[in-house]
Amino acid sequence: MDKLNLNEIQKLFAKNNVNWFINIFTSTKKVLEYSPLYKEISVDSSNWFSTNINIIKNNKKWVYNIDWCEINDIQNWINEILKVIDLAEFDKDIIVPQITDSIEKDFSVPEIETVDFQMLENEFNKVKNYKFNDFINIESFSIWIVSYSKIFINSLWSIKTQSDNSSFYSLELVWENDFGKDSDYIYKDIKWIPNINLDEIKELEKLILNKISGNNQTFNSWNYDIVLDKDVVIDFIDIIIENLWAEDIREWVSLFSKNKIWDKIFGDDFTLINNPDLPWYTGNSVFDWEWVTTKKTVILDKWVFLSKFYNYKNALKEWLENLWNSSIYNIELIKSKTYDENILAWNKILFTNLMALHTVDASTWKYSLNWEWYLIENWKKWDFIKNISLSWNVIDLFSNIKNIWNDYKTYWNYRVPSISFYNQKVV
Repeated sequence: MDKLNLNEIQKLFAKNNVNWFINIFTSTKKVLEYSPLYKEISVDSSNWFSTNINIIKNNKKWVYNIDWCEINDIQNWINEILKVIDLAEFDKDIIVPQITDSIEKDFSVPEIETVDFQMLENEFNKVKNYKFNDFINIESFSIWIVSYSKIFINSLWSIKTQSDNSSFYSLELVWENDFGKDSDYIYKDIKWIPNINLDEIKELEKLILNKISGNNQTFNSWNYDIVLDKDVVIDFIDIIIENLWAEDIREWVSLFSKNKIWDKIFGDDFTLINNPDLPWYTGNSVFDWEWVTTKKTVILDKWVFLSKFYNYKNALKEWLENLWNSSIYNIELIKSKTYDENILAWNKILFTNLMALHTVDASTWKYSLNWEWYLIENWKKWDFIKNISLSWNVIDLFSNIKNIWNDYKTYWNYRVPSISFYNQKVV
């Protein structure tokens, strides 16, 4: 914070009788990518600095976003905003959020900062030197180290800072010959030094081979017990979370617009929690973009609707506490009982990949989508089927939960398991 002269900025704002808050984001990254077309490695090291300046005067607000500026230039931009602030639109609800607490949190793992390009290249060589099956090749590969910090300060002298870092890699493999083509990928986001696991590459290769060697079994439309793989469950939980913003609910463009707090939506024994501070997660955040200190929040408790998400302005309108803004952090799906046996047990279809989600009707909870999926025989994947279009209802689906499995996956800011459902119509 020494580079940003807060005392001088405070004097400047006091002189002009304005309130203000500033968001500052900085990041550094190291990236190694491989181009199979040219059979070459490229590396990139870069720094990013951006600022979001909000100035409020007489219930008028001016926001200025600046990328690629020097931190010492902030004061110059403030002077420019002060020249035009009176042109902004008046709104009695425009005030500086009354945030007065301060917090400092560093989630960084020091070992990640020691990673250099040689270490990244060593990880790539594991992939490059892997003995792939015939007709399988690398379609794309990248590996990243990212560090960032975000700073929020306001005219009430609340100062909040957070730092974090992580590593991730992505690998896409493709099978191709004169008769066809298919592909799949791995994406890993972790709070540790990158370490590519050869067993994961083997599983990816096996997955692609399963796709191209279908058993051509005849499929009949019927009601089946099905399983949604944890990667697909993330997509459905995302649908639910995206519809929890209070403003969307008020404007009747949300799935929850017909519901009130304490309503039981559907199903049972299924709980969603928003937890912003979990060990070894890459999506932790101890405050949002309005400086509100985040806290563990139960969103749905056994499908009882408990929480909406408000920004500061909309919370004031309803005389409520503002509950986060801009981002969702660390969604956990909790069930009192989970199952450890084979997720394919007693089910007929395993849905593994959501190809496209066409629409979700806010009035009926109906959706239309394309899937990749497997028929199941004797608790084993039997026949792969691609590009199947289905139209279901979210309420009907989650009202018929059969099992929540104990195969939890952490992906960015979600922690979810696979879920199986009773008696779903597949056509």
